[in-house]
Amino acid sequence: MKALVVYGSRYGTAAEIAREIADVIENEGNEVDLKDVRAIKKFDVSPYDLIVVGSGIKMGKWTKGSLKFLKDNKSQLANKKVALFVSCGAANEEKSRDEGWENYLKKVATENLEREPVELGLFGSVYDPNAKHGLMYKLTNRFYKKELEKQGIDTTKRHDYRDWDEIRAWANNLAHS
Repeated sequence: MKALVVYGSRYGTAAEIAREIADVIENEGNEVDLKDVRAIKKFDVSPYDLIVVGSGIKMGKWTKGSLKFLKDNKSQLANKKVALFVSCGAANEEKSRDEGWENYLKKVATENLEREPVELGLFGSVYDPNAKHGLMYKLTNRFYKKELEKQGIDTTKRHDYRDWDEIRAWANNLAHS
């Protein structure tokens, strides 16, 4: 099988997940190309059997590049196995996971694909108080920071909420789909 893993990442979290997915699929004996969506202008997806598209979520939205990739290739993706994943704060807390599935995966799949994806992956994010963020993030982070502090989490330190075993298992399923 030949696979393409395309990702959009603002702070590197989704990029790291995409690299791990690509490595797992490749280690299972498949040929894999890994592409940052920012490096793609027009891309021929025809040689690929499986296309994995991922994005980080910021302020409730996919990266523009990942969405553009889905829209630009919508008709070609109709004849391919497609999987979608996101890295977002909604995956960090059990109470927010349903919302994440609906808004960031199912809705995006419905609006941008002609058929259902073979897999959807909702993966955690990284809380990093030292990362450079825009004004909107800084404003909303005040609320998020208070919520973390209520849970007894030290908000002066970086916290990685990604479950790497879950990500590897998800990628392994794709490698054998």
